[in-house]
Amino acid sequence: MSSFARRTLILTAAVLTGAAVLTGGAVVASSAPEPASPACAAATLRGTYLFAGDGWSLTGTGTVPLAFAGSEHFDGAGHVQGISSTNTNGVPSSHNAFTGVYTVAADCTGTLVIGGSLHFDLYLDPSGDSFVYVQTDHGAVSATTEHRATRT
Repeated sequence: MSSFARRTLILTAAVLTGAAVLTGGAVVASSAPEPASPACAAATLRGTYLFAGDGWSLTGTGTVPLAFAGSEHFDGAGHVQGISSTNTNGVPSSHNAFTGVYTVAADCTGTLVIGGSLHFDLYLDPSGDSFVYVQTDHGAVSATTEHRATRT
């Protein structure tokens, strides 16, 4: 066998061995179990959460700025109660109590209704330590993040 043929045979064997190793690794990697998707429920939101945010209220003649802050307690069973302060177009309103209801789906999305008239879409961290929301009422523009302050 010529030295050229021998080198070609060695090189071909090396390439095929490398391909077999890579293919074997790919098979092992692709057979690994997929990570479990988040599993949320109403109980994911349990404890007291703090929030602060701002936004706009749209009127027939323009926009009105608003800001809000407070705390709310989720009971882990679909009920929420809290207290908040607001400032709408420069007019403050302090320490207003409120109640509401919420839902949470297994995919960690949910809804929140405060006082029967304010509606929000929720997106939860699967741990329940925080969530973000956006208000879904016509004429309102607000969104914020809430962080858990206590677990009970």
